[in-house]
Parts: sequence; structure tokens; C-alpha cells
Amino acid sequence: HQPTAGMAARRGGARGEYRALDHDQAPDGAVDDLHWRDLPDMLQAQVIVQLRADEQLLWAGRPTMRASTLVILFALWTVLLVAPAVALVEAVEDTGGWWAIAWAVVSVFLFVPRVSRGSRVVFALTTKRAFVSTRSMYCSIDTTSLPYTEVAALRVATAPDGTADIRLVRGSDVTGAGPVIMDSVVGYRDACRVLQRVLPREVVKASELEGKLAAWDEDEDDAPHAGGAAPGDAR
Repeated sequence: HQPTAGMAARRGGARGEYRALDHDQAPDGAVDDLHWRDLPDMLQAQVIVQLRADEQLLWAGRPTMRASTLVILFALWTVLLVAPAVALVEAVEDTGGWWAIAWAVVSVFLFVPRVSRGSRVVFALTTKRAFVSTRSMYCSIDTTSLPYTEVAALRVATAPDGTADIRLVRGSDVTGAGPVIMDSVVGYRDACRVLQRVLPREVVKASELEGKLAAWDEDEDDAPHAGGAAPGDAR
């Protein structure tokens, strides 16, 4: 069954079926239901198929396209589309228009994957590990996973637009898989609260995460917002 509000997902049973677990079974009630409900069905499915029998989902989210990034991509797309198209039409007789159309199609495949990341990439924190599941434009899925026991450092960088980049660095990168990076995360406060509980104590201390969470909570208490959650929070 697909997990719903107030539930965490776990895969179990001889046939690998999915069953819902009560919210109270998650450590400290860490399941982030608001952000889970906001995920498209396809991203929820990407998370569910990755869950193992011995782990439970604590938080899930996806990247958000920042306004500044969108403006830059649109400007680049416009320049790289219009300038070559005009040059091809003017420089190549007879077939210049067809080449311009071909370049327009190619430019779509260059820029659309970046713009559509929010519908193809999902971040997840379980009781055992963090992972990023990425679905390509051709529907193949690539997953980068990192057990908490192998995390050597945590870095959180907040942005003015209310999002943050979360980087989990491996202690010994034997596989060459590299760090797990969750970029442009809206629900970063909830993700960091989960990481505070599941990461090794020395990693949490070195990252000064507790101080950051305290500062964020203080800012939230001081901010005059009515009836809504603060940026990066699902409360």
C-alpha cells in the first residue's frame, strides 16, 4: 500500500509487498507527512521502490527551481536558441531554416532536463541511510545512497529564497559514488531535524547543526507569519 498522511512506508514480506506503518512507529515522530503529500505520485513511487525491509522512511523532498536559476536558464536558452537560429537561416541557403529547427529541438533536450528536475529527482532520509533517486528523461533511474554510519561530514547552506543545500560527505569513498547532495530543498529544517537524530553524534557536533536549528526556531518565533509554516518547515 502507498503510505498516506500520518504513515511511514516500509517494504516487507516474502513477496516484497508494501505495508503502511503507524506514524508513532517512526523515531520521535519524525515522519514529514506534509512534504510527502506534496510529492508527485511518480516521485513517491521512486522512494517506495528503494525502501528496504529493515528501514523506515523518515523524510522525503525534492529540489525546487530557484527564481534566479530559472532566469539565468531562460536567458541562456533564449540567447543560444535565437542567435544560432538566425545565423543558420542567414548563412545557409535553402536548408538554413531546417537546420534552425533542428537546433531548436536539440536546445530543448539541453535545457528541459534542468528545468524539470523537480519532477524527476527525489531526496529521502530513512532510519538507515540518505539517498537521492534521479529519473532521467528516458525513464531510467539512478540512485545515490549513503548509510549514516559512513557519513564523515554534514554541510548545510541556506539561500535567501528559503531553500537550502544539504551535503552529506562520505568518510571513505571506496566506491567512487561521491557525496549525497540534496539541493534547493524547501523543507530543509525538517530534514535537518531528522539528520540531528540519525547521524553520528560527532558529525552533528562538527556541523554545528544544533545551533543552526536553534537559530532557525528563534527566527521562526520572531517572524510575523499567520497560519502558515515558516520556510523550510512543515509545521
